Amino acid sequence: MRTSTSAYPAAPAVTVPWDEALERAGVALALLHPAGHVAAATGAYCRLTGEDPAAVVGTPVLSWWGALRDRAPGGALDGLGPAPTVAAVLAVLTAVDVELDVELHEGPGGDRAGRGVVRVQLTAAEDGGAVVLLREVSAEHAERAALRARLAQQEAVIAASPDTIYRLDLGVGHVEWSSTGGACLLGLPAADDPFPADLVHPEDLPGVRRAVEALHAAAPGEIVECTYRVVDGQGQERWVHTRSTVTDRDGAGRALRAVGIAQDLTETITTMDALAGSERRFHEVFARGPVGMVLFGLEGWISEVNDALGALLERDTADLVGTPAAELLDPPAEQGPSAQEREERAGAQAQLQRLLDGTDEVAHRERRFDLPSGRTVWAQVTLSLTSSSTGEPAFLAFVEDVTARKREAEQLEHAALHDPLTGLPNRAKAEDRLGTALARTRRRGGGCAVLFVDLDHFKDVNDSLGHAAGDDLLREVADRLRGLLRTGDVAARIGGDEFVLVCEDVVDARALTAIAERVCERITIPVDLGTRTVTVTASVGAARTDGALGPEELLRAADRAMYRAKAAGRACWRAA
Repeated sequence: MRTSTSAYPAAPAVTVPWDEALERAGVALALLHPAGHVAAATGAYCRLTGEDPAAVVGTPVLSWWGALRDRAPGGALDGLGPAPTVAAVLAVLTAVDVELDVELHEGPGGDRAGRGVVRVQLTAAEDGGAVVLLREVSAEHAERAALRARLAQQEAVIAASPDTIYRLDLGVGHVEWSSTGGACLLGLPAADDPFPADLVHPEDLPGVRRAVEALHAAAPGEIVECTYRVVDGQGQERWVHTRSTVTDRDGAGRALRAVGIAQDLTETITTMDALAGSERRFHEVFARGPVGMVLFGLEGWISEVNDALGALLERDTADLVGTPAAELLDPPAEQGPSAQEREERAGAQAQLQRLLDGTDEVAHRERRFDLPSGRTVWAQVTLSLTSSSTGEPAFLAFVEDVTARKREAEQLEHAALHDPLTGLPNRAKAEDRLGTALARTRRRGGGCAVLFVDLDHFKDVNDSLGHAAGDDLLREVADRLRGLLRTGDVAARIGGDEFVLVCEDVVDARALTAIAERVCERITIPVDLGTRTVTVTASVGAARTDGALGPEELLRAADRAMYRAKAAGRACWRAA
């Protein structure tokens, strides 16, 4: 729940209860009051707009609003300006709900754009107010800008294409027109020149003549191709490849004109030997590379596997060739796969299709492999589109062992959610588990309890025996609390000498009493700290709910009960 004292006292105060899940989910949402001010806002809304949570409620102006990126339907919001009033926005919503992108301003009247772009959904409410939902879309705008830039580059490349487009008069055998004045490139005469037989290499002249004859005899829509050499003005040979088709015929069906495209393949053909050598080098790298590699065709069967992959998977490479690539690279199929697993496998197939369509250049996925030795490894699979030795499209997959990297990431995640001294979950993890436990309680019934444990006179241990002894004592208490846990319960350290227990299936007050008494009894067992044996006690506050209370309410209730235990003389527990 968020309430605030507004900087605008004339606005009527409104207190709106927010569901805890909405806040925890980070939804950026605000309510606009029919009177023309902001009635309530989530924390995520304030963080995204840069507004002060203590002042946002009651403000009559959406100061974060910037220049419109995408106009609203019918231009309804065009006149609102950079910082519209709530009343002006509500007036627009009487006609239609709005979804648009806006650029955030630095603050009221701010002129520095670039804090980000958000997608705004404005929905009218039945009471005359409105709901504002924000979502950060700066990355989407940046991606679209990058895509537009790439498209512009592609258009420039097409415009600068060296290919020659031409039209032939087949009746007299000359070039009527070409986009590059390319009669010389084609080795054929222009309209006012005799046939320049000396331009076409003598060895290739018969082939050119056969191509012209083939055009005369070509069926409608048939493509006639020809590759030959032309000798340019400097005596240099150039390779030309033409593709032609008949466009005009006379009443008897005889070919009159043809159009086509000619490509200068000199560099391509002269580098074919180099490419053949490159292909040999590729297969050498493929075979000897340190990273696992797989080559498979569009039909999905593996054609090549290198030794590195065989070693990674503890498999004979000969056994993998000819098997379905999906069995090796897609998410593993389980007995009776879940909806999530089916969705993951469908997503893997969609990745290949996007590569084939040219939508993506590379695709990434993670895959778990359970090896014959009993070990489990994780691999990063990187896929791209290539071609086989026959020139057919094929997929190339690199399979890299990332087990150590994944283990490190899991360790970092564990460190972020656990207390480094005791190894118990920290406050963030405890609150998350409490939210989950309460959700299960609401679904299944029963009860959920929180016990707030605060050690008595812990400072005396630190002062008399030192912080090392204090740390030993905290670790011992953590171990004792672990020993009390039932399946599904959680113990967490949330502060210096403060611990919390989250217990599910606490059916009634009698069950809560049994748990609290066990906690007090277990903690008071003397602890050997090496130089001295100490007996520590704790003040324990216990609170139980059948699901009616939220996580924060339940924690506060247990905290208040703990202070009642301290007031009662410590070394005891009290219920909320």
